[in-house]
Amino acid sequence: MIRSKRVLNTVLLILAGSAVLSAQAPQVVAVRAGRMFDPKSGANLTNQVVLISGERITDVGPADSVKVPGGARVIDLGQATVLPGLIDGHVHLTDAAGGLQHQMMVALYSATQSLKAGFTTQVVMGTHGGGYADVELKKAIESGLVQGPRLLTAGPVLEITAPANGPFPLEFKPFEPSLIANGVEGMRAAVRELAHNGVDHIKITTTGRFYFKPNGEMVNTALPTREELKAAVDEAHKLGLWVATHSYGGDGLKWAIEAGVDDVQHAVAADDADIKMFLNKDLPLTATTLDMRQDEPGDLKRFAPYSRFRLMEQTWKKMLAAGVRLGFGSGSAPPPGRVYNTECNCSHGVQAEMFPLYIKWGATPVYTLRMATTVDAQIIHMQDSLGTIEKGKFADIIAVSGDPLQDITEMQRIKFVMKGGVVVRNDLAPGAMMSSAIVTLQER
Repeated sequence: MIRSKRVLNTVLLILAGSAVLSAQAPQVVAVRAGRMFDPKSGANLTNQVVLISGERITDVGPADSVKVPGGARVIDLGQATVLPGLIDGHVHLTDAAGGLQHQMMVALYSATQSLKAGFTTQVVMGTHGGGYADVELKKAIESGLVQGPRLLTAGPVLEITAPANGPFPLEFKPFEPSLIANGVEGMRAAVRELAHNGVDHIKITTTGRFYFKPNGEMVNTALPTREELKAAVDEAHKLGLWVATHSYGGDGLKWAIEAGVDDVQHAVAADDADIKMFLNKDLPLTATTLDMRQDEPGDLKRFAPYSRFRLMEQTWKKMLAAGVRLGFGSGSAPPPGRVYNTECNCSHGVQAEMFPLYIKWGATPVYTLRMATTVDAQIIHMQDSLGTIEKGKFADIIAVSGDPLQDITEMQRIKFVMKGGVVVRNDLAPGAMMSSAIVTLQER
């Protein structure tokens, strides 16, 4: 009996020790890449190996110099092109249609649709009536309760009391669409409230109603004063938060730049003086375009031959030529508010349609891929963890069958997604490819 107890204790100690070792040293994953896009050089590196432990990359380099340890799980992506996980710098996850439970379900669905399309990091630019659903979803993802992308949250958009920004009639308010604040102290208090509720950054609306003059000039209504914006930015920076703004043009854009905001969204009507300010401050622009493409018919009914989409193209080309830092942000949101692709009735998951659009506007494939990787990583202050496939960074890795440097539309056909070392989808695996073929035949 004593001997049996000793043997049992010995076995338990061995098992406990194995459990500790397993907890301390997760299984190494090795990803073999026939081609790997390197945003820094702008070239495809051939025959690469990426070693991953937990959620981080531990080594990467040519297959003849990076040794795959014994017992490692090998993911062979063959001759696919491997890229860093993409960053969408402007999304909305909720639809303001109901209570928090509804908002959370919509947010999770929206975020995961984009995750499966290769956008492993998503920057929420306001919940538009969803309260702090983005913050709660981020907590659920980080705790492992649900699988989802890396989220940078904003909570409610910060706005002043302005015409037509209270859309719920008869006092019906499932959620306030925005956080309303007025005056310098009101702005400071609102920023503190957002910070208290766990947001990663502040989103402020600085321009409101707009119209086009007969000569094509776009007129935008400025909302917060210069002093209010300065107070909000100052308070945010004190609390370690960065500030993004919805700014179309005019004084609302100029005051935002002067106030020291960190990232401007849209700037559709930026003039030459504004572009010079962008350059002097090295201020990035995240110009959503697919939303303006969707709004094109409505704009033309009111202002033909002028529209935001047509003006955005002109402004974006001027900024590209001037050397403004241009980030990638889709503006994706749940339907019916945003539908970029009528076939899927969606915007989340199809934002890669922006890549060929920017090529059409004069950018190179390398430039557009950098927008959604290294440039966006800098904009959100996560360049040490995201944007490239390098040692020490998050193992956020995607792959496509072809070469996006030769055909940028490959980015609309993502085949492999890994976020933080966890495989989200792998359509390049032999079994997955066979299943896909069977499904295709059945559909026919």
